[in-house]
Amino acid sequence: MTEVKHSAAGFGAIGIFAALIFSVVWVVAASADPSWTFGSDALSDLGVSKVDTAKNVFNYGCMITGVLLLIYGAGKAYRFDGAECASGTLAALAGICLALIGVFPSGEKLHILFALLFFVLIAFAIISAGYADSKAGRLLNAAVCACVLTAAVISIAAVSVPMGEAIGVAGCIAWILADSLKLIFG
Repeated sequence: MTEVKHSAAGFGAIGIFAALIFSVVWVVAASADPSWTFGSDALSDLGVSKVDTAKNVFNYGCMITGVLLLIYGAGKAYRFDGAECASGTLAALAGICLALIGVFPSGEKLHILFALLFFVLIAFAIISAGYADSKAGRLLNAAVCACVLTAAVISIAAVSVPMGEAIGVAGCIAWILADSLKLIFG
């Protein structure tokens, strides 16, 4: 009996949607709170903004994007084996953490746990995907993985944690877009 694995294109579309949603959420929340500064303030500060629009858009945006990331990651894990499956599983777990960042905004006891778990899980998802991409000869995707991780680490070390966080999240968005396109067209 032969096992048939179906196309992952639908999950790729969900990944693109998740990346675009969070990009819009970030811009809208940051624009609504004139006191928030890119690179100086943590993204999570938007979740406790004194401006209700910024706070609500950011927290609900994290929840919605987290659920979409969970679906994208689960689909990727279902469709692939090996390192790609690991990448999908880790992305799905990171999605759960992202949703919980919206539930437990900055200052709440569980926030820092879910924020740290999100970054660790998504970093390992990117590493796993980069490994699988390089092994399969998809060097552009592997390069995106390497650039995202390198830029985040250098930003944290050389500039500040908030800047590293912002660059890391922007990089995660870029990685999800590139990885999603791979699922759609690969």
